Amino acid sequence: MATIRQLVERADVGDDIRERTIEVGEPHEPCDLLIADPDRSNGGGLEFDQVWGAGLEVNPVGIFVDVQPPRTLLNVTVIGLRDASAAAAAARRARTARCPSKDFRLNIGMATARWDARTMTIGSTSARLTTATVSRVNPENAEGMPFLPGDARLIFAHGSLLISVEALAFWPPKLSTATDVTATAQEKATSLATMIVKTVSAPG
Repeated sequence: MATIRQLVERADVGDDIRERTIEVGEPHEPCDLLIADPDRSNGGGLEFDQVWGAGLEVNPVGIFVDVQPPRTLLNVTVIGLRDASAAAAAARRARTARCPSKDFRLNIGMATARWDARTMTIGSTSARLTTATVSRVNPENAEGMPFLPGDARLIFAHGSLLISVEALAFWPPKLSTATDVTATAQEKATSLATMIVKTVSAPG
């Protein structure tokens, strides 16, 4: 985790970096996003024999309405499994998990967003990409909404590790479209995931 923390620091997203331990038995939902309510995951949780787990949060906030754009939040989790085959199997299950297809209300209110999920390549590794893009701002909030959020999360195996990298970008609505904000989040998540794959030795 020390190397991953160094890469997070080099990502130049923010200096407020907090570490946490991920306890055995914590739910791991491929469809979960920071901007969505947990019940949107539709019960597609991953169950596996976790050996250890740790996480890093960058720019964590108590409530999203306090966010001053432009700002990006990062959430990185690393789960150590018994071996590379177990991690690969967990990553395959993550790639095939089905997210709800309907637009959903953001957990901050003010707008609804649409899901998207697909497989992409990080280095030579297949990763699941899940995104949320604002599709409609509530008319009563259109004038006072201080930001547009865009969310992107990658899940992939790296040796015996199952890694999740999520970026949540907040951008002034007058400077970017909703699609642009999600693209910014995806670029941040992809850049960090690529650095992890290239830099961190894959444990067996």
